[in-house]
Amino acid sequence: MDTDRDMAHVEPFMPLSPTPRRRLVARIVLAPVLWLIAIAVVAITLDRANAIEAGLVIAGASAAVATVVLALLRAGRERERARYDVPR
Repeated sequence: MDTDRDMAHVEPFMPLSPTPRRRLVARIVLAPVLWLIAIAVVAITLDRANAIEAGLVIAGASAAVATVVLALLRAGRERERARYDVPR
């Protein structure tokens, strides 16, 4: 087949190593905290507490929702991994 001949020079796919667990947790925890710090700095700098309070509430709510969604996705992924895990 021509396809086999055309693909003979292509190296096989080698996935990158997964991100370490500590780094993933740090990103998940620190990202919303950094947003809250940035909003607080803007609130102090511009002295506009009312508008910034709404931003803080929105950022806090989005962080809470993201935490719940990520936890549910992780639990589902672990459940699927355990379900289809093949002993080596």
